[in-house]
Amino acid sequence: MNFATWLTGQTHRSDATGRVALALTNHLATGWTPHSGSVDEIRTLAPALGLEAADVDVADARYRVGHMADLFQEERHELTGSRR
Repeated sequence: MNFATWLTGQTHRSDATGRVALALTNHLATGWTPHSGSVDEIRTLAPALGLEAADVDVADARYRVGHMADLFQEERHELTGSRR
């Protein structure tokens, strides 16, 4: 799932991620179609959408955390004897 697609599901948030998501969703409603849906594409649009680059960076950080592999998952399973 790319960044732009993920953002459309974050409009319920009341933080920087929510501001970016709402601005992007409104922009999509005008007929705009993302080329790549990447954070760089959204960051380029930020001024036109009335967003601060820092808001896009915060949203990007939240996206990355939610989509990173848990590198220690197997070790945690071995130590605790549980599976997620």
